[in-house]
Amino acid sequence: MHDYAATIAAILLALLLRGEPRIQTIMGVDPVVWAAAFAAFALVIYASCSLYASRWRFASLFDLFGIFKAVCIITAALLLIDYIITPRLTEASKIFGGRTLAIYWCVQVLLLGGPRIAYRAYRSWKRQSALNSDPLAAIVLGRASDADAVLRAVEAGVAGPIRVFGIVSPVAQEVGQAVRGVPVWGSTDQIEQVVRDSAARGITIQRAIIAPDALRTPLLVESSIGVFRRMGIPAIRLDVTESSGFAQRARLHTVIDDDFLIRPLVDVEEEPLKAFVRGKRVIVTGGGGSIGSELAIRSAQFGADEVLVLDSSEAALHAILDRAMVERRAGDTPLAGRLCDIRDRARLMAITKDFAPDIVFHAAALKHVPHLEREVSDAVRTNVLGTVNTADAAVAAGAAAFVLISTDKATEPVSILGATKRLAEMYVQALDGAPQLLDGAPSRRTRLVAVRFGNVLGTAGSVVPRFRAQIEAGGPVTVTDPDMVRYFMTKREATDLLWTAARITSETASAGHSAILVLNMGQPVRIADLAERMIRLAGFEPNKGIDIVYSGKRPGERLSEILFEEREPRLEVGVRGIVAAEAQPPALSRLQPVLSRLQMAAMEGDDDRARGIIAELVPDIARPAKVIPMRNALAGNGDH
Repeated sequence: MHDYAATIAAILLALLLRGEPRIQTIMGVDPVVWAAAFAAFALVIYASCSLYASRWRFASLFDLFGIFKAVCIITAALLLIDYIITPRLTEASKIFGGRTLAIYWCVQVLLLGGPRIAYRAYRSWKRQSALNSDPLAAIVLGRASDADAVLRAVEAGVAGPIRVFGIVSPVAQEVGQAVRGVPVWGSTDQIEQVVRDSAARGITIQRAIIAPDALRTPLLVESSIGVFRRMGIPAIRLDVTESSGFAQRARLHTVIDDDFLIRPLVDVEEEPLKAFVRGKRVIVTGGGGSIGSELAIRSAQFGADEVLVLDSSEAALHAILDRAMVERRAGDTPLAGRLCDIRDRARLMAITKDFAPDIVFHAAALKHVPHLEREVSDAVRTNVLGTVNTADAAVAAGAAAFVLISTDKATEPVSILGATKRLAEMYVQALDGAPQLLDGAPSRRTRLVAVRFGNVLGTAGSVVPRFRAQIEAGGPVTVTDPDMVRYFMTKREATDLLWTAARITSETASAGHSAILVLNMGQPVRIADLAERMIRLAGFEPNKGIDIVYSGKRPGERLSEILFEEREPRLEVGVRGIVAAEAQPPALSRLQPVLSRLQMAAMEGDDDRARGIIAELVPDIARPAKVIPMRNALAGNGDH
């Protein structure tokens, strides 16, 4: 309605402002009636130029370009009427003339674009007034082009009570420029001076917002965040999570564990995963743990029909269900939970059969190297026998896919953790290649796959939370060995890898050995480098403000991990960022007697006999590790 009226007004104003005698009729029709009819044609042009693809409160250069294009087309139509059609239908040589059309073009652009921009400015001002009555003064760290995304999010009100007053850029030539009216106050090596100068002008900087692309330069982030933290200014980053023509969602949060990853993140295409997950019934064992909880919530967000979390810890189960309720968004599937120990075969079988899952993710495990070197029987009962119970329950319930979460320590293992996980892999792979029975009849319905993880950033007991706690306590930061390296991945990468494994496995109907899937985690990271980076991000200098102490390699640890054994041939799975290898398990008929003897040794608590039986299939761990005091065992960082 606005554009219709604006078009009529633009035509009439052009005729009025051209400085010539008033036109009485246009081809025998009153000018007002003619303009009203022509405006209906103009609406079709506006729609074809996408003027109605977004709301006025999101008016942008895209909309102004659409207006420019539409008005040019309409002006061309008037020009055609004036110089070609009019002389043939009337005695006049033309109706409007070049001056009138030039006036019309200007007036029409103003009447269409002006109200849109004014309305967006009004809505932005109103939103800022309502939500940000007392905004936090902020400064943006990043190039001018990178800061633009942050400023647009802040203007849209999606970043909370924030007002950006200035920018510090790593490019000295940008100093003095402005982005969306916000000046570049200085370069990144002038941060302290910039903050002091702003305080002198009465602006106390309370937040430093890191532009997304700035995070790709680790040295810049480390030095700059360190400066901000020494000045007591929290460093946060803007994560734009969703955008469209109508809305944009973003979150401000502190520099998180993912930012410590010294490599680009591996992005798995979400749409194929969402299409696969939608409507599935999912069980996650160990769902109260770090990986299990992320996987359960991710499954709910992807549109699973039902998600059942199993965990032996009442506190962990309550925590994940409570967290899921707090973080639940519209459309998310609610989580259900049951207390269940995977060592309890009968209960696990009953729950799984009653739920009838499509996908089973097996995340429950004992995972800390020093503990398991001392508690071999417990490691066997959970990591090996618990996996046997869960895999058998999935097959008995007719699940389409079973995904075992393993570890890179299972490759040529030298620790009880790695050895028990390798045995779990062997059973899953052997079961996948063997005939299966469902309700007493042969079946090939359940496919089973193992996924090997590197160290997952931010999981319970892992190196990043431990280093952070040590830094907050004033140090020292304990590193096992200066040459120790590990592969790292984020929780999001881990969950996407697991669902990719389930999709690939369930869509591969042919029998045979299952594959081992691994995320392409790039080059391994030196633990010492990670410690130094975290110290700098905290605003200190390594071995000056915070010391690094090397505690020595612990029993069951090695300096570097490997992802595949030489006898595991690589496979193509057609998914970017995912590497696969063909498993080479022993036959199930050979494996089952060994597992039976291992079960008896574990149930009797005979650690030495259990270790000897494990060595029949995993020879490298035949010699018992030296038992060390638990206080020293906790000092290092060979975490899973």
